[in-house]
Amino acid sequence: MLHSAAYAFAYQQILVVVAGAVCLFGTWVGMRHFARARATDGPTRRGWLFMASVGTGVALWASTFISILALDPWLASGFEPVATGAVLITAVLACLVGFEIGSRHFTLAPEVGGLVMGVGILAMHFVALKAWHIEGNFEWNAYGMIMTFVLGLSLSALAVNRANRPVTRWCRHGASIVLAFMVCVMHYSLTAATSAVPDASVALPPYLLPANMLVVAVVGAVLLVMGSGFSTYIIDLRSRTESADRIHQLSFNDTMTGLPNRIAFNERLAFDAAEAHEKAHKLAAFSIDLDGFKDINDLYGHGAGDLLLIDVAERMRKQLSPSEFLARQSGDEFLALTTSGNHPHDAHAFAERISQAFAEPFAVQGNPVTLTASIGFSIFPTDTPERDQLLSNAKLAMHRGKSKQCGSICVYSPEMDDIARKRRALARDLDHATKRQELMLYYQLQMTLDDGRICGAEALMRWKHPKLGMISPAEFIPLAEETEAIYEMGEWALRAACRDAAEGKIPGTIAVNLSPVQFGRDDLAEMIHGILLETGLPPARLEVEVTESTIMSDQSRGLHILRKLKAMGISVAMDDFGTGYSSLATLHAFPFDKIKLDQSFVKRLPHDAAAAAIVRTVLALGESLRMPVLAEGIETEPQWDFLARAGCAKGQGYLFAKPVAVAQLPATVTAAAHFARDEVPLANDMRETVAA
Repeated sequence: MLHSAAYAFAYQQILVVVAGAVCLFGTWVGMRHFARARATDGPTRRGWLFMASVGTGVALWASTFISILALDPWLASGFEPVATGAVLITAVLACLVGFEIGSRHFTLAPEVGGLVMGVGILAMHFVALKAWHIEGNFEWNAYGMIMTFVLGLSLSALAVNRANRPVTRWCRHGASIVLAFMVCVMHYSLTAATSAVPDASVALPPYLLPANMLVVAVVGAVLLVMGSGFSTYIIDLRSRTESADRIHQLSFNDTMTGLPNRIAFNERLAFDAAEAHEKAHKLAAFSIDLDGFKDINDLYGHGAGDLLLIDVAERMRKQLSPSEFLARQSGDEFLALTTSGNHPHDAHAFAERISQAFAEPFAVQGNPVTLTASIGFSIFPTDTPERDQLLSNAKLAMHRGKSKQCGSICVYSPEMDDIARKRRALARDLDHATKRQELMLYYQLQMTLDDGRICGAEALMRWKHPKLGMISPAEFIPLAEETEAIYEMGEWALRAACRDAAEGKIPGTIAVNLSPVQFGRDDLAEMIHGILLETGLPPARLEVEVTESTIMSDQSRGLHILRKLKAMGISVAMDDFGTGYSSLATLHAFPFDKIKLDQSFVKRLPHDAAAAAIVRTVLALGESLRMPVLAEGIETEPQWDFLARAGCAKGQGYLFAKPVAVAQLPATVTAAAHFARDEVPLANDMRETVAA
């Protein structure tokens, strides 16, 4: 048996440089395509993923065989055609699967995708070396093989990680460099761990591809990669140009304000999101809502409101820099986009500039009007990698800020999703609360202030949630109005209150609040009439309470409904009097029987001079209009004495009785009996000292 010497491989370094350059360029093209895939969805995303996989896979295949050709040929060699083609297919499939996994949005998607790609690249190298036949045999070093395996997996995971989680715009170039470095280092370590042993008994099959033919194939692959990169660059440039032209065409579709409309905003959002993916920028989306604009329309008319919107749009437009974008969505809602660098402070500074546009009052029909804007914003891709979700986040932040204070600036936080999710769950439960008998009525007694005797009670709705316990009316009533569950709940409350009163459980009149949403029912008066017939309650014992906002939204409808109720003999009270902007006009126009003085004035009595003056004015107004006044929120004896001496007819509050369920009402009535007075206090006997 002949003794055979083992030969280690040596390299023609110029070809190694060429292999690295081909891999670097090809992976750079692939990473550009991969960034586009992450910024799109549907068929477009799949198309970019395929192009990224083909470009990267072909570059890896070409660089692998260029590296093999760079080996100093100690022995005669050739390449098996089928295996050589299988290497190309393996490279493309490995990149396709790796990119597909890496483009997903679960936590470790980039790393998992990179590991899959690394396994494919390892398999590609092993198959490539198997496809290389020499007049001898290969010997493998186990430690070198382990080193190759570790390097391949770790560097490929790092490359896809940098492509998916860029810190700066250079990270995508870094991903290409890491991938090219991985291929070169892994190939060096793999061939360094391999030696060739000449064997005269080994004959090369005749069907093998000679090296010069493989060179032609490799050159063709390189040209394919270069052509792919150049053509996609042209396509990308063309699509950007067409998108910019399209945005320009749509930029002035809002004929009233001259601002871009929602369609233009969506196209700009898609364009800027792709740019943000490509250049590793942050993008901020803003939702801007005017506070109190509906009141302007109601007071001055829609024509004046349109002119005000034009003025608002012009002021906000003057705050924009060339890279910022403002659009009108609809009504008094606006949208904006701006690149925020790498800090949310830039986005907050933009929102403050928009708020400054509202610093000076606006002129509406010659009258100064102060407006504010509630602004919410969300950062892409920090808050969400989905551009469609970005605007939803901004609107959620805007509504959250508006619910706390009008004119506020609020940035999105993940906790808002939890709050919104809980709110949706509460809305679903509220929709079934009536059927599940979870609603109940509490009653608060109302007293005549001159003699301290019970004259009626107000019905107050309560909700006992099966899991959360008692839910505040301030929380579930607005939710019921938004979801229109208030229709069923309001009808139930009216029926239950009338039934309890008709059965003698409630002394005097029963007062029930009507929601603004209920006034949207065409058959509201007929529904109330039917409940009175069903329960047998005399109409004179029912009093409905409405706020100004309830009837001002549609004055003609409101007046028509109130007149119907009055014709039936039902009393109508204006609730929360003094908190609206048109109370006097409303009192003059609508047939009210009673005024309910808001508790915000009562709680400051008797020592607040301004509150005392307002209360006296309201009482004088009620007397001149022959409308008795009921004061809410009476909690102390001095408040009661002041109101009684000032001529207030009725009152309610914790001093007399807290709201209780119908079962506890008899005990509450008994306890309230000790407030009865035999003597009527006279106005000229008032001894309160009112602070100046």
